[in-house]
Amino acid sequence: MGEIGMDDKSLEMLEFPRIRQMIAELTSFSTSHELADFIRPLSNYEQVSLLLRRSAEARHLLGEESGFSVGFVKDFRDSARMAALGSVLEPQTLLEIHDTLASMRELRVSIARMSAELPLLWGIAKEIVELQQIEKDIADCL
Repeated sequence: MGEIGMDDKSLEMLEFPRIRQMIAELTSFSTSHELADFIRPLSNYEQVSLLLRRSAEARHLLGEESGFSVGFVKDFRDSARMAALGSVLEPQTLLEIHDTLASMRELRVSIARMSAELPLLWGIAKEIVELQQIEKDIADCL
């Protein structure tokens, strides 16, 4: 079954831009908010099925891991670019980077523990690189 594109006029009639905005408002991470701006309806059965299975795994993870959270995760791309250009980062920014790296490592560990139950999420999470030495270096500086 091929992908059938929906024209912008049809999307507008279905108030899809409003739906997209509502989804963006529910996000807590800046990158997720950006991604919500690019959501488009899918008609390919395999793609829809895969995304629904991923969503089911995510709901399972949130139900099983009562302490699961990515609340400390911050988007530090701009800070990393500034540091790469020689800027000195503020202690608060370094703390946010440290907490983000630690949260991502903990996220990877949580999903790894449940990898048999969450194979699709594990397929994504196993790509998270653990940067414990950088975490330690930042902690030592603070």
